Amino acid sequence: MDGQSLEGFVAQLDPQLDRLQSELKEDAYRPQPVRQVQIPKAGKPGEFRMLGIPTIYDRVCQQALLNRLEPIFEPVFDEANFGYRRGRSTKDAMRKVWKEIQSGREWIVDADLKDIFGSVDHAKLLALVAQRVADGRVLRLIEAMLKAGSYGKGRLFPSERGTPDQGRRNTAQLVRG
Repeated sequence: MDGQSLEGFVAQLDPQLDRLQSELKEDAYRPQPVRQVQIPKAGKPGEFRMLGIPTIYDRVCQQALLNRLEPIFEPVFDEANFGYRRGRSTKDAMRKVWKEIQSGREWIVDADLKDIFGSVDHAKLLALVAQRVADGRVLRLIEAMLKAGSYGKGRLFPSERGTPDQGRRNTAQLVRG
């Protein structure tokens, strides 16, 4: 979105991190719209989903926010949930299913909510986060990220609801450039 390469960011790492720290302290950080990219849906030929790719600068800020919020929210997540959680994989989920089957369970439920990333209500999400996070700066930062919008097909799309689906592939795409 901003044309900066990973190599260029790393070459200016200290000034970039100093700038980000300063912007966050002064409540002046403004995330850029994510770049929309269509990617094929696994196992569904001809079907696509939108992936939002943030700038490297914004991704660094998002990771810092995740590092801050994860210890707050991780303890309240259900042990049977394996999606988008650090240190948990599909293999872990399969081990859990196998263990449940071996212990005599008759029901295993797999739920995948259609368009979960695109349908998130911003006000409800922020209200839920505010139940565990009192820092207004953090809440404003999350709101700014939600409202940053996306850019694709030559135009800017506002964000009224939903979050950009960055997927797990995002980090790999950044590393590959």
